[in-house]
Amino acid sequence: MSTVRYDIGSSREDSPGLKYITHSLFENEWLSVVHSHAVAELIYVIAGEGSIVYGLGRREISRDDFIVVPPHLMHTEISSSQQPLEYYCLGVSNVTLASPKEDYDPVLELGVNRQAVLGMIEGIFREMQRRQPEYEMMAHSLFEQLLVLLIRRKVIDIGLEEAVDMRSNIADVKQYIDSHYAEQINLDKLAELACLSKFHLIREFRQAMGTSPIDYLQETRVTEAKRLLAGTEFSVGDIAEAVGFSSASYFAQRFKAVSGMSPMTFRRRSHGMS
Repeated sequence: MSTVRYDIGSSREDSPGLKYITHSLFENEWLSVVHSHAVAELIYVIAGEGSIVYGLGRREISRDDFIVVPPHLMHTEISSSQQPLEYYCLGVSNVTLASPKEDYDPVLELGVNRQAVLGMIEGIFREMQRRQPEYEMMAHSLFEQLLVLLIRRKVIDIGLEEAVDMRSNIADVKQYIDSHYAEQINLDKLAELACLSKFHLIREFRQAMGTSPIDYLQETRVTEAKRLLAGTEFSVGDIAEAVGFSSASYFAQRFKAVSGMSPMTFRRRSHGMS
């Protein structure tokens, strides 16, 4: 997968802000990894086919689909090998989507606004790519026009975050786990990242997430393992290693503790086998 990313300097800290824009194209073999972001993401598919996996749902996506991913939602994009996905992605801070429910659908209908939305996104990317004088100012201007269009046309309902759900250092720990769960992570490393003692990290993380950092790490690994068990033919041992467990036996133990069944039982059931 090839990705070009441009980070964008903030405008006002108390208003919706464009943090980055990326252009991604799936190439050859690519193992999609379930992850989340501290910001919302707006994705416009410009070519190809595939699907987006989010929470416990999955949705097919293709050219001209517009996808909205709320902050902190676990998700990943999976591409068709015959028609590789190609898309733009905008990272947007200080916004929250209007209460996604259980029937939340990340793919939103643009209708007659499709070309206008794509034109603004392409304009932002060109500004960041060419870096002409005041390019970041122009990128922010285009983003603000895009945001107003989406709100006015009721394509999306976006509001300012009224309260921070967790302290920024706890959000940083969560984001680190989401991005690095396959690596060797311990409580000392996470406490250092949060600039807290291990005791205070556990307490504050539990208050924000309802679980401890290490339990959240194990749950994240098991969530990704479920996707690999259901969607690939990798062996249990290979999957255990891919998601960060030190051994297949410990992986099986933790998988059963989290999901209530063994990895092989989960694989059989996911394939419709008893």
